[in-house]
Amino acid sequence: MYDKSLIIFDMDGLIFDTGRLAYASYLDAAKKFDFELKPEVYYYLTGRTEEDIRIEMKNIYNRSDEVELWRDYINQTKEEILLKEKRVYKKRGLIELLSYLKNNNYLIALASSASRQKIDYYFELEELSQQLFDTIVSGDDVVKGKPEPEIFLKACEILDVSPGNAIVLEDSTEGLKAANRAGIFSVYIEDNLDDLPSHEGKYRLNQSVMNLEHLEKKIYDLELPSLLELIDYLNQKVSM
Repeated sequence: MYDKSLIIFDMDGLIFDTGRLAYASYLDAAKKFDFELKPEVYYYLTGRTEEDIRIEMKNIYNRSDEVELWRDYINQTKEEILLKEKRVYKKRGLIELLSYLKNNNYLIALASSASRQKIDYYFELEELSQQLFDTIVSGDDVVKGKPEPEIFLKACEILDVSPGNAIVLEDSTEGLKAANRAGIFSVYIEDNLDDLPSHEGKYRLNQSVMNLEHLEKKIYDLELPSLLELIDYLNQKVSM
């Protein structure tokens, strides 16, 4: 009998197509302040809390005050893009998967490093009901963000489900690490930005700090091309 009863979703880059929007704001900042940028930088930073992103940016660029200015500009630019777009765009297969999970009595959680305010805003933009999720855990609700497992363990605790009976859906390295540390089966669904441009810049990346190989080793249990394919996977498992 298949023992998975809880599906935990990440948000940015997983249920909403925010990766390209975010990268556009990084690229704008890189050109303005002339720091090196490539998609791998975004892969490295995504999934973290705002505080941790700033810490890691200082590490990989070996800059302090400059990074604070860069990050403020990135956030400001992203908000301007959001105000113009008024969309964050639901990922392919999201609605079908949520419907399938509800119809088959799975518990559903959202566990995002984003603030609760940002989560509310994105759901409002996409007119997606938060009632589709049995619980929502934000970065505001935990002390230690991803790659620490606290956010996923909290979702399990709230819904009274053992970590061994849950599945985490993630697009980020840090989120997958957190799932592993929590002892939760992890599914990697790539948010691929490799086609987006880079910027060389005079402020270079510190290669000794940052490993630019995106997911250089397998740190997940299963890889799927999109959310939609999870339906077939679960159907196969249940029928075994």
